[in-house]
Amino acid sequence: MDRDARELRRRVGRLKRDRPGFRFSAPLRRDIAAWVAVQRERGVWWCDLSRELGVSAETLKRWVTPPSNSAASMLPVDVIDAPPIGTVTLVAPGGIRIEGASIDAAIAILRGIA
Repeated sequence: MDRDARELRRRVGRLKRDRPGFRFSAPLRRDIAAWVAVQRERGVWWCDLSRELGVSAETLKRWVTPPSNSAASMLPVDVIDAPPIGTVTLVAPGGIRIEGASIDAAIAILRGIA
């Protein structure tokens, strides 16, 4: 374990993580994320980093991985009126199976057996 890892583990060890609403401080998260990023570039596995620091691998991944811009991943779509679906097969929880029913008929049947 290198000196930086020992220092980070010492800082993590001083925290009282068992209290409700616990959060790592922003400076500690930033320091850990910077160290982890360097270690990942060297090919160190997440589980090894987690074990070395005493912080879960999922937490480390979340701190190191930049947040995705969800607005950028959304694409515009055209909503069109689709023709009604012809028929459906209905399988009720009680085991009743009805094939070839229209959606309206399937809804009426389900309401009738409820």
